[in-house]
Amino acid sequence: MDYDERRIFIRSRAAFALSMIIYTLAFFSGLFLQNFVFVDYAQIIISIFLVIAGFFVNLLFGIPGFWISTALTIVQIFIYTSAFSSRHSSNMLVLVGLALLSFLINTIFEFFIVRVGDRIDKLGKKYSDEKARRISFETSAMVTQNMATRPGTIVRHEDIADKTGYAEAVETSRYIALDPLTTLPNRHMINEHADIKILDYKQAYREAADKGTMCDIHPIYAIYLTVADPVRFSQSNGHIVVDLFIQTMAHRLREAADSKDFVGRIANNEFAIITTRLKDDTEVLLYAIEIAKALNEETDGNFFAGIAQYPRDAMFAGELIQHAEAAMYDAVNEDTDAKIYEPKAGEARCSFLEDLAIDEIKVLFDKAFENNEIFMVYQPRFDAERNLTGFEAFVRWDCPGHGTVDTKDFLFYVEKTGHIYALGELTLRQSFEMLALINAIDPKLSMTINLSTTQLHTPDLQVDLLTLADEAGCDLHNVIIDIPSDGATINLSEIQNTLDAFASSGITMSLDNFGRGYSSLNSIPLLPISLVKLDGHFTSDLKEGTAQDVLTRSMISLLKELDIPVDATNVSSAQQFEKLRDYGCTYFQGTYLYEPIPKDRVIDYIKNYKNN
Repeated sequence: MDYDERRIFIRSRAAFALSMIIYTLAFFSGLFLQNFVFVDYAQIIISIFLVIAGFFVNLLFGIPGFWISTALTIVQIFIYTSAFSSRHSSNMLVLVGLALLSFLINTIFEFFIVRVGDRIDKLGKKYSDEKARRISFETSAMVTQNMATRPGTIVRHEDIADKTGYAEAVETSRYIALDPLTTLPNRHMINEHADIKILDYKQAYREAADKGTMCDIHPIYAIYLTVADPVRFSQSNGHIVVDLFIQTMAHRLREAADSKDFVGRIANNEFAIITTRLKDDTEVLLYAIEIAKALNEETDGNFFAGIAQYPRDAMFAGELIQHAEAAMYDAVNEDTDAKIYEPKAGEARCSFLEDLAIDEIKVLFDKAFENNEIFMVYQPRFDAERNLTGFEAFVRWDCPGHGTVDTKDFLFYVEKTGHIYALGELTLRQSFEMLALINAIDPKLSMTINLSTTQLHTPDLQVDLLTLADEAGCDLHNVIIDIPSDGATINLSEIQNTLDAFASSGITMSLDNFGRGYSSLNSIPLLPISLVKLDGHFTSDLKEGTAQDVLTRSMISLLKELDIPVDATNVSSAQQFEKLRDYGCTYFQGTYLYEPIPKDRVIDYIKNYKNN
């Protein structure tokens, strides 16, 4: 018998067996009772109840119920015919007729149910295939659109230690955007899609701020999913089994997720969904739980989801996905379907700006620029022998009544209000002016300037930067522009001309915050960079033999083979400095070497350094 759970109301096998035993006993009890009832109509009533009972068994228990009721009906017919041959009672003919009627009803009903079930299965398969085809079409269209913004790029790597010319050009075309196993977008496309959504979010807030209206755009949620199934998801079962399991997961996930959401595969048995449809944590939590439960029911696995939100939990795409992953591990540890990201001690953004309306923040920034509350500080940078090689410019804000505002919070709200452009001009102008003063003392020292993703996509950036540099009278060969690793490759064709113009004018470009979030070595060939800056949080804990230590050493070694110098940032201890130097870092900066210096002390610092 085919125990088809889809067509059985009582799915528990134990309850099914118990019900069949009770029905069989009741059936034979009815037949036994008929032998002691000599009133014809009473025997007929008992037979009618047996007919009804057989029909409900067929209805509730599907094919197994049909075969059991049919077998018992055959026994019933055999008993009645035997009794008729001995008694020749007309009532026995009625009872035989009722038994045959029960057999006929059950047979017709089961035939109908099987045909309808097959029809439903075919429609379900057709719907599933159509949905898969539509998802594949939408994914292909999305990939084509994204790939169109990634034209083949000639990448130039230039060493910043006064070498002339460029290193060997590396020509690369579009890189693979789909995961080959599942045909879902891969981790790079997930990161890029989140970056694009973040840019859209910022743009919406700036437009609302310019118009003086409220911005009702929904936040951006990242849902990070995994399956904790050590039995099936084990290489001991063979790669084919694992691959089939992952493909099944991907298919089920695409069906369970909303078609408007972006679904991709991170790696192994981990997937991510980026959605902007939902307005608050409650909605996205219910959505994640619904997806996890749907996947658990379909594949009989243990699915867990972690959720993070932009802008509350992260400032850029890599951090958003990283925090969603952390929430997922919390869900696994607590054995719950889904969990919202909870910042660890010291990670939560806590600023007085959170309590202000966007218009109030905008007025506050206007006054800050007018009163010169926003200014630059400059941190020295050294080589492996502790020789001074240049400075990096950092922005600071001393707000009356609140002191120095955390830079991370400050920059977040500057993006939201649209003051990022005024801040960018201030940063460039003051940094170029300081570089001109520095080079008057030492013409070899450089100045590193940070650009945000928003600035990179500003059409007039190239003209504005070169104009400000010319007005300050600084040497562009001593200018290093930091390109953020997250978002640097978004719509590369839009910024390619700007980056090429910078490189042609002698400006050196570095990839900033490498190692944060979901930075990837794949972004290096796409950009004309000559320097990689390791994120300080990534290299802060380099205990011997740990995964972080091994990854840092391997990454530095690989970059050295590519002839790309590595700058270690946020060096805070002698042990960290020594390790990174032994691993092959070329440049170093951090509080262990020297704190950022106000502009009025930079020249004195350089003179004292040279004298000592």
